[in-house]
Amino acid sequence: MNSKRFLIQLRYLGFRYHGVQKQPGLQSVQGRVEETLKKSLKEMPLQTRFSSRTDALVSSLESYCLLMCEKEAALEMIEHALAKLPPDIEVLSVKKVADDYILLKHSGEKEYHYYFCFNQKNFHPFSSAFMTHIREELDIELMKKGAALFSGEHDFKNYAHKLKDSVDSRRKIVSSTLERNEVLVASFFPVPSYVFKVRGAGFMRGQVRAMMGALFRLGKGELTLPELKRSLEQEDATFVKWLAPSSGLILQSTEIK
Repeated sequence: MNSKRFLIQLRYLGFRYHGVQKQPGLQSVQGRVEETLKKSLKEMPLQTRFSSRTDALVSSLESYCLLMCEKEAALEMIEHALAKLPPDIEVLSVKKVADDYILLKHSGEKEYHYYFCFNQKNFHPFSSAFMTHIREELDIELMKKGAALFSGEHDFKNYAHKLKDSVDSRRKIVSSTLERNEVLVASFFPVPSYVFKVRGAGFMRGQVRAMMGALFRLGKGELTLPELKRSLEQEDATFVKWLAPSSGLILQSTEIK
């Protein structure tokens, strides 16, 4: 697309959206952004590309959107249009970039946080938008050891959702830790709660949720540390892949080079 391009930094609460990517008949972050822009920019042809395609209910504290307009548009015009977005999508900054700017080439490491608690007798329903509640008891210390195993370069084929043959399943995890949650707090959150933090240059579809699912199984005694380690070394048709619920996942940060 021969276009004028703008880089939009934004964050959003994903609770009302069926993910980022546009899908027919479903509310999405991309769909809402484009719909809002088109209302203000009238019939100006435009397209958007996002730095990450988060799943339904997943939120983000830092994402990027590349807006491509076929006609010349002033920065002030774009900012005015984006100001009309709903309050669960907040624009942090907008800047004009080169006409040949490609978002994928400038995207760097991403960090995801997954929030959860367990065995809570009075789990406040408001918390369900931000964290997952596991009803069973979990061995947190064992889960911390399991999280550490993800660090480094591994083959995550056992953790990919609907992996295409053309996709390389080897990924490098820069850091992977599980700790008590002191980051996201609210009066209605259970105490204690925990957060799984994982950072890397690229993640496959469903990978972080599958990693969290493996840690939940480890904490419940359904998986051992040697089995978890083995799942990162070779494809295992018997490995039970469980995608943890999406509502506990937040894209914490996105690096733009």
